[in-house]
Amino acid sequence: MKLERANTSEAVAAYVLRRLFDGDLRSGQRLDLDAIADELGVSRVPVREGLIQLERDGLVERAHYRRAFVAEFDDATVREAFELYGMLSALTNRRVARRGDPAVLEALGKLDEALAGCESPDEYEDLAREFRRVVNVAGAGNHLRALLRTFSGLVPVAARFSIDDALAEERAALHAEYLALRAGDPDAAGTAALAHLRLTADNAIRALRRRGVFPEPDTVDDPEWTDIARTLEGSET
Repeated sequence: MKLERANTSEAVAAYVLRRLFDGDLRSGQRLDLDAIADELGVSRVPVREGLIQLERDGLVERAHYRRAFVAEFDDATVREAFELYGMLSALTNRRVARRGDPAVLEALGKLDEALAGCESPDEYEDLAREFRRVVNVAGAGNHLRALLRTFSGLVPVAARFSIDDALAEERAALHAEYLALRAGDPDAAGTAALAHLRLTADNAIRALRRRGVFPEPDTVDDPEWTDIARTLEGSET
């Protein structure tokens, strides 16, 4: 396999992520930098840089003697990533709903209309990312945008499982966000973002269990989402 992306470090990160979500890599497994470099036809430099990106996602651990290992990767890993992303998305939703910028709402309305008739997972993914981008640009300052950009690895890869398996649910959840934003209701907009990201996490985890990447759970739900929603409810920025 040879990389064709201009940014080879991002391509390395995507390659390792794919192997992780395919179940080829497991928690605690050592990552052989030389083997990855040979497989992808690159030097060790972009491999190290790609693993640093995954370390920020909590998916890779590097020891002091420069060895890299797969970090703990389980239901909790996925849920935590979506919890954090959900909190940030709730914040941007609240701001956009509060401001009620007509141009932003018009752009979101057109995207919502396109999403309503979308049956292709690829098309939905593109439209949903644009929807989130419009909200983030309108509702986030430079610092918050920088934080949101750090969720470019695990979250979108896991979210794709939810799109493939539960597109109708995903579409309904994003539509609920749009309705709250259009209504200018910050509380409802923040809650809708949290509910949507919880749905996506749940569906992604189910898909990973079916694929044998994650074991079946001993318990079902994570009550922390309720606490997060309560914390954000009524928060002002």
